[in-house]
Amino acid sequence: MARTNLSVDRKVFEEFSAQADKRNMTLYAFANESLSAISRISAEGGDPEGLYQVWKVLSVMKEVDAIVFPSDIVEELVVQLYRIDKKRLLARFSELGTSLVALLRIVAEDLQGLISLAKGLFSFIPVKHMEVLTLENGSIEVNLVGAGKGIETTECSSEFLKSVLYGYGYNVTREEIHPGVIRLWAETKSKNNLVREALPGQV
Repeated sequence: MARTNLSVDRKVFEEFSAQADKRNMTLYAFANESLSAISRISAEGGDPEGLYQVWKVLSVMKEVDAIVFPSDIVEELVVQLYRIDKKRLLARFSELGTSLVALLRIVAEDLQGLISLAKGLFSFIPVKHMEVLTLENGSIEVNLVGAGKGIETTECSSEFLKSVLYGYGYNVTREEIHPGVIRLWAETKSKNNLVREALPGQV
């Protein structure tokens, strides 16, 4: 059996060693198991750097009992509900975003962490592109492509996204929605409060 020496950062080694002890495994056994898994992922075209993000996404999905359906079925269901009661459907997506924020903030404390987590979701949802730009005045612009095929699912996705952003301290000030495409502009709540204080009588 071939043996070799690997050089790693001390912090990585200490954490790795602690996890091996936690599982009651030798470093040799834990290293073989870990490296074997990473090698298989790489051999099948996966990205080892994204493995942790995928695990975080799966942990969130498990906590909310998420069920993955083919996008065509979801699209059809949403369209039917949209025709029956659009207002209630959009409200439910907004409520879903609000209810998930507490859980999301456990695995992603700030907006940058949320963006990283969202990119991990691309393995499970048909979003093709997501971009968050920080503008000169401190506000942000969010561009999302692939958030539904029709305007119905796109509007639902937008309501969900707006409520999540609100939970992370942002108020959406403007939006542009087209089938499958969402553009949102948002400012921090603190900035909005300052504007209200400077303009008494404005609501």
